Amino acid sequence: MSRSLFTGYTVEVKGLDDLINWLKTADPKMLRAMKKGLKESTQPVLKKARANADAIRDAGTYRDSLSIASRKSGAEYILKTDDPAAGVKEFAHLGAYYRTGKYANRRKVGVPRRANPPRVMVPAVQDSADEVRRRIDECLAEVLKEVEHGQG
Repeated sequence: MSRSLFTGYTVEVKGLDDLINWLKTADPKMLRAMKKGLKESTQPVLKKARANADAIRDAGTYRDSLSIASRKSGAEYILKTDDPAAGVKEFAHLGAYYRTGKYANRRKVGVPRRANPPRVMVPAVQDSADEVRRRIDECLAEVLKEVEHGQG
C-alpha cells in the first residue's frame, strides 16, 4: 500500500491490468466475476467512511454522498463524494463555511489553511487496509484457481 499527496492511498496489484486484458478475450464471464469480487473487496472502506461521517452533524448528506467508483476498466477503485462542501466537512475547523457571493467563484469552500486532520475518508482507508488486502487476495486466488481449472 502506498500513499501520495494527491491520490490518497492505493493498493497496487502488480499484473492486474494484464489479467484483466487477458480475461477480456479468454473469459468475459470470469472477468465480470473478478470485477464484482474486487468491488466487493472495497466495501469495508465505504462502510467505515460512512460510519465516520455519521459523527459529522449535517443531516447525513456527507455520509449519503460517499461512494466507491471504478477506474481503468476495473483495475482501480476510488472512494469519492459529490458533496460540494466535502472539504469543509472533512478537514476544516468548526465554523468553516461554504462561500457564497462575490468570492464564491475563486474558492467555493472556505477551508482554513491550518485545517484539522481528515475525519472520514483517509481514516477509513487506513483502518480498512488490511481487510481490503485480504479480500483482494482471496478474490484473485479464486479467479486464478478458476483460470487454472479452465485451462487444464
